[in-house]
Amino acid sequence: MRTVSLLLLSALAYSQTPAGRPPLKERAAAGDPDAQFSLGKNYEAGRSGLKQDYAEAANWYRKSAEQGNVYAQASLGILYHSGKGLPHDDVQSEMWFVISSGHAPPNDRDTIIEMRDSVAAHLTPQQLAEAQRLAREWKPRK
Repeated sequence: MRTVSLLLLSALAYSQTPAGRPPLKERAAAGDPDAQFSLGKNYEAGRSGLKQDYAEAANWYRKSAEQGNVYAQASLGILYHSGKGLPHDDVQSEMWFVISSGHAPPNDRDTIIEMRDSVAAHLTPQQLAEAQRLAREWKPRK
């Protein structure tokens, strides 16, 4: 019984926010793009005590993506392509993949480019041109 109690206390301590650091939701609400991305992932996966909610995930991804987080941008591309939490829109999906692939670190760029190219293969030339125009005109909000 003592072992179980210690395990429960250890798990509780591990799941707490480190001393001096605000909880994830507070950091996200304050505009921290990394916290916004993490909160979006938690909503998408239904983890850390949150109910799975793709629309809420998309909301937090957008806040982070608009500040330039390449992983949030790619995640928006995935949600637009899958139609989870957002209406299915391959032009928007392609736009976010183009933006993300242009700024992703080298070790992640190839994966994002593969997703971008996969979506592009299903677009008409006009849709592809529109997605590329939107990506060129996009500016991060800081």
